[in-house]
Amino acid sequence: MFLSGNEAVALAALHLHFALGTGYPGTPSTEILERFSELGGKAQWAPNEKVALEVALGAAFGGARAIATMKHVGLNVAADPLFTAAHTGVCGALVVVSADDPGMASSQNEQDNRRYAVAASVPMLEPADSQEAYDFLFDAVEISERWGLPVLFRLTTRVCHSKTIVQPRGPAPEPAPPRYVRDLRGRVMIPANARPAHRRLREKLTEIQRWNETSPLNATIPGDRSLGIVASGAAYPHAREAAPEASFLKLGMTHPLPIEAIRRFAQTVQRVQVIEEGDPYLADSLAAAGLAAAGKPEVFHLGELNVSRVRRILVGDDSPEPKPPPGKPPQLCPGCPHRAVFQVLGKLGCIAAGDIGCYTLGVLPPFEAMDSCVCMGASIGVGLGLRHVLPEEQARKVVSVIGDSTFVHSGITGLVEMIYNPPATGHVILILDNGTTAMTGLQEHPGTGRTLDHTPTGRVVFEDLARALGVTHVHVTDPTKDMAGFEQVLVEALNSDQLSLIIARRPCLLAAKRINAAKQDPRKREAPSAASASKAGRGMARPDGPGPDQPPHRHRSPASDARPGERGGEGPASTASAAPRVTSVVIAGLGGQGVIKASDILAEAAFAAGLDVKKSELHGMSQRGGSVTSDVRFGPLVFSPMVPAGEADCLVVLAADQVEPNRHVLRPGGLLISPDVIDESELPNRRSLNVAFLGVLSAHLPIDQQTWLAAIRANLPEKLHAANEQAFELGRRKGQAP
Repeated sequence: MFLSGNEAVALAALHLHFALGTGYPGTPSTEILERFSELGGKAQWAPNEKVALEVALGAAFGGARAIATMKHVGLNVAADPLFTAAHTGVCGALVVVSADDPGMASSQNEQDNRRYAVAASVPMLEPADSQEAYDFLFDAVEISERWGLPVLFRLTTRVCHSKTIVQPRGPAPEPAPPRYVRDLRGRVMIPANARPAHRRLREKLTEIQRWNETSPLNATIPGDRSLGIVASGAAYPHAREAAPEASFLKLGMTHPLPIEAIRRFAQTVQRVQVIEEGDPYLADSLAAAGLAAAGKPEVFHLGELNVSRVRRILVGDDSPEPKPPPGKPPQLCPGCPHRAVFQVLGKLGCIAAGDIGCYTLGVLPPFEAMDSCVCMGASIGVGLGLRHVLPEEQARKVVSVIGDSTFVHSGITGLVEMIYNPPATGHVILILDNGTTAMTGLQEHPGTGRTLDHTPTGRVVFEDLARALGVTHVHVTDPTKDMAGFEQVLVEALNSDQLSLIIARRPCLLAAKRINAAKQDPRKREAPSAASASKAGRGMARPDGPGPDQPPHRHRSPASDARPGERGGEGPASTASAAPRVTSVVIAGLGGQGVIKASDILAEAAFAAGLDVKKSELHGMSQRGGSVTSDVRFGPLVFSPMVPAGEADCLVVLAADQVEPNRHVLRPGGLLISPDVIDESELPNRRSLNVAFLGVLSAHLPIDQQTWLAAIRANLPEKLHAANEQAFELGRRKGQAP
């Protein structure tokens, strides 16, 4: 099967019979619970990550298997229960997914959550690709149930959003039914119980470290003894491609670290180099254990690693890195209801304490109407702090701007703070209520009245909540429909000494159709398309490869090179023998042009052709009309999912202004397919432009036409097949023309 890391985790959770998945949407973790739900698992969005982890912990107290998912900054919110859960332990299995975002593709910081495993004293696993994301979840359950501890499952963006080949095992034996067993000393963490619990925790960690010294989660790959590389997670495939001749120790369980295994590996090589993304967590740990191992220069502590950066690390090149040409920044969608709000805030010269969401884009031109953005819910606290200390003239201009999902997540306590400690000038909170969690992909939240799968449920009504807490000046308005009326309400609130809550309510344009359909008939909701369900785990199985209903496969070694693409020509018309090296393709364009969909089709066509494939992308804020790129690499054996700069064989660009910003990725003599190759007026549907470009590309790749067409059908709804097949044929003719 060809799955992203998130999809692989979801499939493994299904096969492991997880009783509950809970979390808060946050890129790059969001798709795990969505796919788990599509596959039939019980999944739900919580108001925030703390609540999600507490609900999962309760399920694990009851003897069930539970998973809590969140992005890296979400673990800050969930840290309180995590630290104590390590002391209480669990009866079932509890897996906590932390999806880190090196390079901050869609985040306000790039903290390294490996430090949390050490601080909270919990075991930690780090998958390097989708196969390991699937396999390691089995190991996480085994570890959690064996030692009765939560397990931190640390992913990163290039694991979550990269697609690689997965050989599923199939369903595991069902666990015992959930059952509560009372354990006051083990579960009630008063000091008298917490002290012995802490001792038990330390004993468990010592046992786990001993076990990890010979664990199959860590693998040694022999090579040239002059260089030994210690790596983990997403850094491993980059390092393996950058130095294929080196010896490797790939770590799958990175807390507690198998120090003696690392020491034994170090004795077999002349020089040890640690390759890791983010903080020098491994390098510091090895140094503390007295192991001579080189870390990376300070400059490489920032941002993602890739093959090019690893090569520089290996030769000690810490000179300033060339800056890639700037892409087009994201922007609020045309017609977005937030636009009217920011126009008024700018016109009135407001000091806007901002928050996390797509409305954060209000900081960019032409609005530049956001003055701070710290963390979820901080807009209210920061705004109140400004009100308390600024001179009156400035204080009266302060507004806290927060989205609907963010308000439920962390804004309610700020509202309570406003009532409890009101500034002398009063305060104004502005909730931008667009009826969805827009930035992460239009998820539901407690303010929408619909659950994760869009079915009706109880709804938190913001205006009722505010009035119940004692806010007397509550206004609901639609700034898009009546901008002048909104401005008048805001001016009156700013000039008043009262506490005011203004709810700017209008559905997000991207979610409006679904929201309106749900209002008319709650049973009508968008079901996942056949293509999305396929990608979620049921199919895009290779014609000659294993399907999910076939016998389970042997557990692949974490660092195995026996990739599914290497089958010696076995299967239907495999092109593996015709591709002696990796082919690297970059597809670039703007959000909304279908860049990621095009790369999905390309990758799955290569997959169906019998090749090893890796696909990677960044999506999040970049899709709001900003620059978007996706890398696809295929051949007999592929390590890194990212195309090194200057090494792309083909560059496909869908937007004219994205040619120059992306030209640097193309190798000398590589193929550039530029926007002018397709005349949009010739297309049956302009939305099929991305598929037309794939047609052009297909003329230059060793994948037969029927395989391409099958991949197109698998990735698009049936009603779009005819138009996109015509577009593909048009592009193919252009590509074959002399």
